[in-house]
Amino acid sequence: MSFRSLFTTRSRAAAGAGTDRPDGSADVVLVEFSPSGGLFQFAYQLGDALAEHGDRVVLLTGPSPEFRSRRPGFEIRPVLPTWHPTEDAETDRIRRLGRRAVRAGRLATAWLVVARELRRRQPDLVLWSYWRFVLDAAAVVLIRRLLPASRLGIVAHEPLPKSDYRDTSTPKSGPVLTRAFDAAWRGMDVVYVLGESTGAIVRAHWRPRGPVVVIPHGDEDLLLAGAAVRPAEETGPCALFFGTWTTYKGIDVLLDAFALVRERVPQATLVVAGAVGGDVDADALRTRAAGIGRVRLVPGYLPAAEVPALFDEARLVVLPYVRATQSGVAHLAYSCSRPVVATDVGDVGRTVLDGRTGRVVPPGDPAGLADAMVELLSDPGLAGRFGAAGRRRADDEHSWVTVADRVREGAGFVGGAGDRGHTTSS
Repeated sequence: MSFRSLFTTRSRAAAGAGTDRPDGSADVVLVEFSPSGGLFQFAYQLGDALAEHGDRVVLLTGPSPEFRSRRPGFEIRPVLPTWHPTEDAETDRIRRLGRRAVRAGRLATAWLVVARELRRRQPDLVLWSYWRFVLDAAAVVLIRRLLPASRLGIVAHEPLPKSDYRDTSTPKSGPVLTRAFDAAWRGMDVVYVLGESTGAIVRAHWRPRGPVVVIPHGDEDLLLAGAAVRPAEETGPCALFFGTWTTYKGIDVLLDAFALVRERVPQATLVVAGAVGGDVDADALRTRAAGIGRVRLVPGYLPAAEVPALFDEARLVVLPYVRATQSGVAHLAYSCSRPVVATDVGDVGRTVLDGRTGRVVPPGDPAGLADAMVELLSDPGLAGRFGAAGRRRADDEHSWVTVADRVREGAGFVGGAGDRGHTTSS
């Protein structure tokens, strides 16, 4: 199949796509190329919440998705020839380049499959989560032409394209990339962001034709699956870093800080768990950790079933990010009633309420990070109170019912069981 052949078929433009059904429901397609990891988990939970609302939802993704649908009206279709984020990690440069070439072909094929599925279904709303490559942007522009009557949108977890290799802290650039992405963003009828800072990035760099709508992140109860996690005050002095090991997440700063923590709390431990990114030297990290002592490294992607035990061990969760827009790990910590020590980057500093649900410190400041960690590691009662406040915030402000309502309102859908929130645009 080619995009040329797709455009020769009759679209639904003349008939008029919309949500004029008596029950106010919508036909929604979510596109998430990775079948596991944080972006997939977000798409899964959003799809589940929209289906609970009464919408008909399809999630297009790659093979062997991490979760299966548990709700009528929500279908997960693993039809894309993509890959899991940590599949076949390879550090050898030649082999890595070969793998990237193969994956480029698979990605191009995946976009053809997406176009075919969307043309066949003609949904009311299509939502993406992140575009990384010129190919992604070009495909979105063509799909905009293919679906003139559908609403297209993006949940902009990361508004600027970043490299998955080498320097993950710096946005990719270039005239071709900029033109392609600008065209893709101008085709968006609605843009969802997880905080005001991210919205400001969108407005500064792109020109979507629709509104920029702030939505909550949603809780991360999906990863708990009913497992019991102890209150923070019942744990030992253990700090947890959870997530992909990449340069922009400040693991070097964290190790510097933990060396200071150990001088004041000798019995403290640090667990660093997650997949190893392409810009991190895992061997060098092991050497540094061994020199500091009481640092346990858990490399590799953790299946959902192993996540509750990891958080059960921790008294606090630490996010030493140098750069970020938002963090699903902070919301996972709240779901586990854990306080968060985070740096004030992007919208993370607004997610963590300093003195209420954790501590917020400047980025790149090992001493400040150490002070905040020592405070909570030394005071289990305070950690418990902060953790409980985080759990309450997740329940009160970050429910998936609220997320679904905001998404529907931002897309202009009205009526149905979820017509009960308010849209916040930036």
